[in-house]
Amino acid sequence: MNLYIDAGWILGVQYANTPTDPALRDWGALHGAVERHKFERFAGTAYYEEAPTRAAVLLQTIVLLKPFEDYNGIIGAMCAWEYMEQSGTPIAPPPDAMVQLVRDIRDEKAGLQETARRLRDWAQ
Repeated sequence: MNLYIDAGWILGVQYANTPTDPALRDWGALHGAVERHKFERFAGTAYYEEAPTRAAVLLQTIVLLKPFEDYNGIIGAMCAWEYMEQSGTPIAPPPDAMVQLVRDIRDEKAGLQETARRLRDWAQ
Protein backbone atom coordinates (compact mmCIF):
# COMPACT_ATOMS: atom_id res chain seq x y z
CA MET A 1 0.00 0.00 0.00
CA ASN A 2 1.44 3.36 -1.01
CA LEU A 3 0.34 5.93 1.52
CA TYR A 4 0.98 9.43 0.20
CA ILE A 5 1.54 12.18 2.72
CA ASP A 6 1.73 15.95 2.44
CA ALA A 7 3.19 18.82 4.49
CA GLY A 8 0.04 18.95 6.62
CA TRP A 9 0.53 15.31 7.58
CA ILE A 10 4.10 16.00 8.76
CA LEU A 11 2.95 19.10 10.65
CA GLY A 12 0.25 17.01 12.35
CA VAL A 13 2.84 14.45 13.48
CA GLN A 14 5.07 17.29 14.69
CA TYR A 15 2.24 18.90 16.64
CA ALA A 16 1.25 15.61 18.28
CA ASN A 17 4.77 14.56 19.30
CA THR A 18 6.80 17.56 20.42
CA PRO A 19 6.61 19.23 23.83
CA THR A 20 6.50 22.69 22.23
CA ASP A 21 5.58 23.94 18.79
CA PRO A 22 8.95 24.47 17.08
CA ALA A 23 8.93 27.06 14.33
CA LEU A 24 9.18 25.82 10.80
CA ARG A 25 12.65 26.97 9.75
CA ASP A 26 12.62 25.93 6.11
CA TRP A 27 9.46 25.33 4.06
CA GLY A 28 11.66 24.11 1.20
CA ALA A 29 13.13 21.35 3.37
CA LEU A 30 9.63 20.29 4.46
CA HIS A 31 8.47 20.30 0.84
CA GLY A 32 11.61 18.34 -0.10
CA ALA A 33 10.74 15.59 2.38
CA VAL A 34 7.23 15.31 0.94
CA GLU A 35 8.35 15.35 -2.69
CA ARG A 36 11.20 12.88 -2.15
CA HIS A 37 8.81 10.55 -0.36
CA LYS A 38 6.26 10.53 -3.19
CA PHE A 39 8.74 10.58 -6.09
CA GLU A 40 7.57 8.36 -8.93
CA ARG A 41 9.68 6.44 -11.40
CA PHE A 42 6.81 6.61 -13.90
CA ALA A 43 3.35 8.07 -13.49
CA GLY A 44 1.72 5.99 -10.79
CA THR A 45 4.80 3.84 -10.07
CA ALA A 46 6.48 4.85 -6.82
CA TYR A 47 10.28 4.96 -6.85
CA TYR A 48 10.44 3.92 -3.21
CA GLU A 49 8.02 1.01 -3.32
CA GLU A 50 7.97 -0.54 0.14
CA ALA A 51 6.76 1.08 3.35
CA PRO A 52 10.09 0.80 5.25
CA THR A 53 11.94 2.62 2.46
CA ARG A 54 9.26 5.28 2.15
CA ALA A 55 9.34 5.79 5.93
CA ALA A 56 13.15 5.89 5.84
CA VAL A 57 13.01 8.64 3.22
CA LEU A 58 10.94 10.78 5.58
CA LEU A 59 13.17 10.08 8.57
CA GLN A 60 16.44 10.69 6.75
CA THR A 61 15.27 13.83 4.94
CA ILE A 62 13.83 15.49 8.05
CA VAL A 63 16.89 14.66 10.17
CA LEU A 64 19.38 15.91 7.57
CA LEU A 65 17.55 18.93 6.12
CA LYS A 66 16.22 20.15 9.51
CA PRO A 67 13.02 21.89 8.42
CA PHE A 68 12.16 22.77 12.04
CA GLU A 69 14.01 25.00 14.51
CA ASP A 70 14.21 22.08 16.95
CA TYR A 71 13.16 18.44 17.46
CA ASN A 72 13.97 17.32 13.89
CA GLY A 73 15.14 13.93 15.16
CA ILE A 74 11.93 13.37 17.12
CA ILE A 75 9.75 14.59 14.28
CA GLY A 76 11.56 12.47 11.70
CA ALA A 77 11.41 9.39 13.92
CA MET A 78 7.73 9.86 14.67
CA CYS A 79 6.94 10.44 10.98
CA ALA A 80 8.64 7.14 10.14
CA TRP A 81 6.87 5.39 13.02
CA GLU A 82 3.46 6.78 12.07
CA TYR A 83 4.02 6.08 8.39
CA MET A 84 4.82 2.44 9.14
CA GLU A 85 1.75 2.19 11.38
CA GLN A 86 -0.61 3.73 8.81
CA SER A 87 0.88 1.52 6.08
CA GLY A 88 -0.10 -1.58 8.03
CA THR A 89 3.44 -2.45 9.10
CA PRO A 90 3.81 -1.28 12.71
CA ILE A 91 7.29 -1.30 14.22
CA ALA A 92 8.62 -2.15 17.67
CA PRO A 93 12.23 -0.96 17.90
CA PRO A 94 14.32 -2.23 20.80
CA PRO A 95 14.90 0.28 23.61
CA ASP A 96 16.98 3.26 22.42
CA ALA A 97 17.28 1.81 18.89
CA MET A 98 15.39 4.71 17.25
CA VAL A 99 17.55 7.23 19.11
CA GLN A 100 20.65 5.43 17.84
CA LEU A 101 19.28 5.37 14.31
CA VAL A 102 18.72 9.14 14.37
CA ARG A 103 22.29 9.61 15.64
CA ASP A 104 23.63 7.34 12.91
CA ILE A 105 21.74 9.31 10.26
CA ARG A 106 23.11 12.61 11.60
CA ASP A 107 26.64 11.17 11.68
CA GLU A 108 26.17 9.75 8.17
CA LYS A 109 26.72 6.21 9.43
CA ALA A 110 23.27 5.13 8.23
CA GLY A 111 22.17 5.93 4.70
CA LEU A 112 18.76 5.36 3.20
CA GLN A 113 19.11 1.61 2.67
CA GLU A 114 20.48 1.00 6.19
CA THR A 115 17.71 3.11 7.69
CA ALA A 116 15.10 1.15 5.73
CA ARG A 117 16.72 -2.15 6.76
CA ARG A 118 16.45 -1.26 10.45
CA LEU A 119 12.81 -0.22 10.09
CA ARG A 120 12.11 -3.47 8.23
CA ASP A 121 13.83 -5.46 11.00
CA TRP A 122 11.64 -3.77 13.61
CA ALA A 123 8.39 -4.60 11.82
CA GLN A 124 5.98 -6.64 13.90
